[in-house]
Amino acid sequence: MKYLVAACLAVAPLWPIAAAAQALPIGTLITGTLNGQADGLLGLDQGFAAVNGSHITHLANELEYLSSDYALGIDFLSDGQVVFYNNTDALSLSGSYTLTFDFSGLPQPLSGFTLGSGLAGGSVTASLLNAHSISITLNNVAVGEVYGSFRGQLQVSAVPEPGSALLLLAGLGAVGGLRRRKVIA
Repeated sequence: MKYLVAACLAVAPLWPIAAAAQALPIGTLITGTLNGQADGLLGLDQGFAAVNGSHITHLANELEYLSSDYALGIDFLSDGQVVFYNNTDALSLSGSYTLTFDFSGLPQPLSGFTLGSGLAGGSVTASLLNAHSISITLNNVAVGEVYGSFRGQLQVSAVPEPGSALLLLAGLGAVGGLRRRKVIA
């Protein structure tokens, strides 16, 4: 047992000290559509103007998208939260909005979506399309106040760092070597 402790202590300084990773790193490229149409979303990178490619934008520290009717705003936060803004003077967004988002270059795969706070009525459903794409449908959502908002949370899968796995294998090899040396001696 003392050899196991010694081996772990010998390898411990090599373990990387990493800051908490962002679920959605700032600068992640996002491609979105509204009801299957690229021109249904207006992105921050193009100043929310209805121009070619306006459905493509980068994650920033501000609102990323407006629907082309300006009724819905979508803000992705780096911790994976998504804020949906009712940009109308009504208590609800009537009708159906099916949003699809592809997060190009996302370091870890998406694993789900949960509804957070602020929804007063209607329904929100989500489905993963692949490891980096999601579809979110809003049906007659109500937020309880004029120009209100509600939140959701994108979940991402944790992916171990390759260096961590190599260090674990090195530590196990060191323990095995120490144990073998003890048996031979």
